[in-house]
Amino acid sequence: MTDRIDKRLDGLRRQFLSEGADAFLVTNLTNVSYLTGFTGSSGYAVVTDKNAVFITDSRYQTQSKDEVKGYDIVIQKGRISEEFGRLLKDIGAHRIAFESRNVSFDFHGALFKEMPGVEFLPVKDAVEKLRAVKDEDEINRISEAVRRAEGGFRENISRIAPGMVESETALGLEFNIRGLGARKVPFDIIVASGERAALPHGIASGKEMREGETLIIDFGGEAFGYQSDLTRSGVLGEPDRKQSEIYEIVLEAQRRAIEKVKAGVSCREVDEAARGYIASKGFGDYFGHGLGHGVGLEVHEAPAVSYLSEDILQEGMVITIEPGIYIPGWGGFRIEDMVLVTAEGCDVMTSLPRGIDFK
Repeated sequence: MTDRIDKRLDGLRRQFLSEGADAFLVTNLTNVSYLTGFTGSSGYAVVTDKNAVFITDSRYQTQSKDEVKGYDIVIQKGRISEEFGRLLKDIGAHRIAFESRNVSFDFHGALFKEMPGVEFLPVKDAVEKLRAVKDEDEINRISEAVRRAEGGFRENISRIAPGMVESETALGLEFNIRGLGARKVPFDIIVASGERAALPHGIASGKEMREGETLIIDFGGEAFGYQSDLTRSGVLGEPDRKQSEIYEIVLEAQRRAIEKVKAGVSCREVDEAARGYIASKGFGDYFGHGLGHGVGLEVHEAPAVSYLSEDILQEGMVITIEPGIYIPGWGGFRIEDMVLVTAEGCDVMTSLPRGIDFK
C-alpha cells in the first residue's frame, strides 16, 4: 500500500512542481482517499516536494492512524482554513496549487485571509488524471464490483417480467447486489419501461411493466471503494420488427466502438465509431449523450468518451461503452459494458448476455 501511495504522490508532485507551485492542497475527498488510503468522511491533504500531511477531525483520530501511512497526521482543532494557514506558514509555502473544481468562493476567500501575500494557483483535474489509469489492485477491485453487480442481476431475473413494478425490480436488484458484498450501489438504479425507456436516466418509478414494452435497466456494484456500471435492455415478451431492428443497431454500434478501443486512440474517435453508425441508420437525433466514461473510485470519472472529449486512451484505463437510441413516445434501448484499455485493444470486463430477451 505504501509503495502505491508513494507512486501516486510522486505523480502529483511532478505535476504541481512543473507549474512552479511548492505545495498542493487536496480538498476533494475522493482524491484525498486515492492519495492516502483514508476511507472516512472528512479529510484533507497538503503535499510538498518532500512532505505530505493529512488533516482530519477528532472522530477519525484512531482510524487515520490505521489507514494513513507515510503522512504526518494533524487533528483539526479550529476552522480548516486556519489549520491550512498555520501548516502552510510552517512549511514556508509561497505558491500553493489547489483544486479549482472543489474549492468554493468562500473557502478561497478564507484561505486568502489566513495567508496574505501567498499566491494561490488554480489547478484542474491533477489527481483525476492520475486516477484515470488503474493499477493491478484497482483493476481487481473493479472486477469484483462487476462480479457483484452481474451476480445481483442474475439473481433478480424473475423480477424482470410483465406485471412487475419498476421500483420493485430496482429494489430487488439493489438487495441482491448488496447481498453479494457491496456496501452500496453507486447510483439510483434505472428501470425504465415503455415510453419511459426514452428517458436515458429514467429512475425506477411506480409504473407497472407491460408485455411488449421496451425496458432499460442501468445498475452497478461496489467493491472495496471501487464501482461498476452496466446496462441491459430488451423487450418484455416477443419483440416486433421495429424493436428488433433498433436493438440490433445499438448492439452493432457498441461492437464497432469496442473494436476501436486501444491505447493511443482518441476518445472522440471511439465515440464516432458508434455515433456515426447510429446516424447512418437514421437515428442520429436519438442518441444525445456521450458514449462512455471512466469508472473507478467514482462511477463517472476521467476519461470522457464523447464527441467533445480531448482525452486519449491509455493502457490501464477502465471505461464504459454505452450507445443508446431513445425515441420519445415509443421507448428506447441502451447497452453498456465496461472495458479495460490495453496496448493491443481492450478486454471486456462485463459478461452478462446482450440478448433482447434479457437472457
